[in-house]
Amino acid sequence: MRLFIAAPISNRTRLLLENQINKAQAELDFDLKWVKAKNLHLTLKFLGDTDQKKIEVLKNTIMNICSNYEKFNIYYDHFEAFPSTNYPKILYFGLNKSKKQLIKLQNELINKLYESGYEREDREYTPHLTFARTRKSTNMRQLKYEYKTFIKDHDIRILDKIDRMSLIESKLYQNGPVYREIFTDSLN
Repeated sequence: MRLFIAAPISNRTRLLLENQINKAQAELDFDLKWVKAKNLHLTLKFLGDTDQKKIEVLKNTIMNICSNYEKFNIYYDHFEAFPSTNYPKILYFGLNKSKKQLIKLQNELINKLYESGYEREDREYTPHLTFARTRKSTNMRQLKYEYKTFIKDHDIRILDKIDRMSLIESKLYQNGPVYREIFTDSLN
């Protein structure tokens, strides 16, 4: 099973972000692969192919962490790109001022998973919500210019509440991924 752990977003936030994605689609017509609003999620840890026998361990890890954290607010407060806006391969909604608690939660998750035999990632966690990816045919030079203009012209400040963690299965299809929630637990 191809799995990841995420903090789901609220339906209200999903609608507000969908409006922002629609604006981006209207202005950034560069053969991008757009994320469907129903698939938006805040990934905490991508696990990849996982033996079904490990699901109980993952559920227990999620429950343990959720019991130690209270719900908290986050703000999607800017548009950004990986690896950078100078070479925007992945376009995303970023969090600046409200990311400390989320990073703390994610660090504890990584530490608990490490104790269960999962590897740590080499790169630092950057909380983000991907909304588009480039394709081989995307004109990167033009996208770079237009995306920087788009960022200057559009402010974003969308409030959401981190109130649960979910274990999610991802199945890849030609039309895009399909996600199925396997387990979820609420923060205090």
